[in-house]
Amino acid sequence: MLGSKTTGPSGPGTVVGANVKLVGTLQDASDIVIHGRIEGEVISSQSITVAETAFIKGPVSAEIISVAGKIRGSITATGKLEILPTGKVFGSITSKDLSIKSGAIFVGKCSMPETEKEEAEEEIAHEEPKKESTTYEVE
Repeated sequence: MLGSKTTGPSGPGTVVGANVKLVGTLQDASDIVIHGRIEGEVISSQSITVAETAFIKGPVSAEIISVAGKIRGSITATGKLEILPTGKVFGSITSKDLSIKSGAIFVGKCSMPETEKEEAEEEIAHEEPKKESTTYEVE
């Protein structure tokens, strides 16, 4: 059940139904909402919503990503990544803006690229050598 939803600024998005199992790459310039299972890469220029019933095995990348289901793979959010209380993420994540709600599960590494390089350089100049990103490990 692969269908479209309300038309956005760059066309309709993609909805993957709860009873769908998709193997391969899913790519859309608009929003993607996933209720089913995907084994492969998921890419959007806008947002990806991983519903509570969804499972993704593979890398996920978009500007805004919201996770209420389960992801086994790397996540790259150029804007914001939100892991909701029912969300489970197993893999590395990269995001400028990260929110992990109480009850969520995250096992992996987190990298948060600096948005204001000059400010960050001033803050860490006396503490440690300059870095391009900050990395956190959660086990």
